[in-house]
Amino acid sequence: MRSDAGVGAALAAARGARGMSVAEVSERTRIRVTLIKKMENEDFAGCGGVVYARGHIRSIARMLEIDPEPLIADYDRVHGRVPEAPVHLPREFDPLIAGGGPRRQGFARMPAVAISLASVCVLVGLAVVLTPGGSGGTAGVAQGATAAVVAPSLQGGAAPAQPATTPRPTTPPPAGVNVLVAVRGDPSWLEVRDESARVLLQQILQPGDSRTVTADRSMEIKMGNAGAVDVSCNGRNLGPSGNPGQVVTVRVGLGTSGDCIVGGAAPR
Repeated sequence: MRSDAGVGAALAAARGARGMSVAEVSERTRIRVTLIKKMENEDFAGCGGVVYARGHIRSIARMLEIDPEPLIADYDRVHGRVPEAPVHLPREFDPLIAGGGPRRQGFARMPAVAISLASVCVLVGLAVVLTPGGSGGTAGVAQGATAAVVAPSLQGGAAPAQPATTPRPTTPPPAGVNVLVAVRGDPSWLEVRDESARVLLQQILQPGDSRTVTADRSMEIKMGNAGAVDVSCNGRNLGPSGNPGQVVTVRVGLGTSGDCIVGGAAPR
């Protein structure tokens, strides 16, 4: 549904065609009444940004059973899409080399290796010239010089100490009820409260978004588009809790063995 008068006018017209009040739309979409009125007057400043505005438009359009994509296209044409962050690669980035930088260590060590070998040759030559006697004495001096230059740490017969291996610390999972909500396909409005009715999360999540919330004993999860939300509780994947566009409340609690117990789903 596209209107030359604007996105807000199109939403208002669709609401009027279904005989619904702004309060009824707010109740079903969990979007504030004042914000819906501003949107219908083409004022999207209170949405909190382009991403949230697009999510509100899509949620209201789906609830009114109209196609949201033409409205999203009209909104993008007027207000612009969300800019993509540029990707800057390092100047010396090389995807074929681990770490992204050129390997120069091997070449940097070549002069040091050559100097060490030259030192050994000089010591061996001096031993041959200055030491009287047969070849056995020459060999003994040469071997001593080589051992002094190449492996001074092994003269005492003790092997170099190896660093002790420190085991990696393991982090125990946090206690209580730990819930992961992940949105796929379409945006969904979410409200999560703990056992004392304190709000832990209240947000519209876009496809690909996920949030983790924790409570001591239990929590209540309200979803404005249950078919697009996957819920995991204490490592247990509960999957979607309803159908696309359905408003569902799910209650989860902590069992005696620390597992997650589903208290029941109440579609509205």
